[in-house]
Parts: sequence; structure tokens; C-alpha cells
Amino acid sequence: MGYTPAELLSKVTLGRESLFRVAPLGVNGAMPAAAAYKELCLASEVTVGFENQTISFANFCSGGTNIDIPFGETGTVDLSEMQWIADDEALVIMETAARDKEAIAYEFMPEGAGAGKVVYRGVMNVNSWKVKAAAAGLVTVENPTLTSPGKPEKATQV
Repeated sequence: MGYTPAELLSKVTLGRESLFRVAPLGVNGAMPAAAAYKELCLASEVTVGFENQTISFANFCSGGTNIDIPFGETGTVDLSEMQWIADDEALVIMETAARDKEAIAYEFMPEGAGAGKVVYRGVMNVNSWKVKAAAAGLVTVENPTLTSPGKPEKATQV
């Protein structure tokens, strides 16, 4: 079963509508209120997801066959390069998180903001922060190295 061209056009989501926001975590690691989030202006792309983890083993009872046991997930967050602006609130949150080695919250809205649209929420660590200047170009923040425990929550916006 496929889609007609009209059905397909009504179902696809354009990446330019997407939003990615960050916020400091609340007291005792609580997720922040909606007003605390600041939009990150990415240059080209964002990836949010997770990978399932397994422990693999073989023994005599399994006849030497590998057996995989699921034991959790690792979140993945990858951000593109960003234009550096000294007083940009989202960049300040990111850099502060990297300097202080503290986790921050994120929200990714692939369809943009709006009631009933999908939102992925999670926590991430900013493990690298590099500001780069080119003689004939913009000052940018290189793709930061990020880690995210567990998988992101998937919900709908209210």
C-alpha cells in the first residue's frame, strides 16, 4: 500500500519547521518549566533518538550460541554547527553546561511548535565546546559532543 502524491504531500514534514530548545534542569534534576527553554538556532540539522543496548554471551547451555539480553537504552543527540552570538541565551546555557559539567534538558519538535504536535524531551550532557573563527567567515560553534542517558520521552505538545 502506497500513498498518492497528494496524500504524501499532506503527510511529510519539512525540516525547516523543526525546533530544538534547551534549558537548565530544575532543583534536584527536575525537568524545567516551558518558559525556561530557549531555542537553539542550528545551522543545518539535528538528530535525536536512542540505541538499544544488549549484553551478549555464550555458554555450554546455549551450545556456544550467542544470546543477547536487552538491558537499556543510550540516547543520541547530534547537533550541527551553530552561529556564535555572545549573548544568545541558548548558547549560554550550552556553554555553561559544558563548563560546569552539568546536564541540561532539551526538547525537539520535528513538526514545529503547536498543540497536538510531537515533542521529544530528554536530558543531555555537553561534553565539548569549541568556538571557531575563520578570516573570511562567521564565528561558529563547532558540532558539540553530546551524550544522553536513556531514551527521549515522546509526547504531544499541549
